[in-house]
Amino acid sequence: MDGMTARGAGSHVDRVTQLQDSADEQCKMLFSSLHYLHKKAGMVQVSPEIPITQQNEGADSASEFSLRTKDIATDICRQAKKIDALIESLPGVAVSESNQSTEFDELNKENEVATRELHEAGQRARALLDRLSRALRDIAESSGKA
Repeated sequence: MDGMTARGAGSHVDRVTQLQDSADEQCKMLFSSLHYLHKKAGMVQVSPEIPITQQNEGADSASEFSLRTKDIATDICRQAKKIDALIESLPGVAVSESNQSTEFDELNKENEVATRELHEAGQRARALLDRLSRALRDIAESSGKA
């Protein structure tokens, strides 16, 4: 298998892994944001007919809450842009279906060659193990006779 292609395929996998990690991170950020908003928001009267009967004891001050929510929004947007960049860097985004099919066929052929080479290496290893076992057995037998 050609080293350039192997590295290229590996980098595609790396980008997919990065994309998965970034999506996971985005989910965590969104969950944490909702938790923060739920726990730290102060009570606000939305209608004159409905008074606030109980304050949120753990609420942040209005200025701190505003600053923190802006930071959260900035972080979420930054993460979304990172995800967009990773998606754009994936192979096939700007490649036609026929080119993707051709690339897939080439990768499949390379995989078949690598599988064959691995199988052959396994056979050679088993043959060497058999030779070594016979040699050790012969040594053990000859030292037992002496």
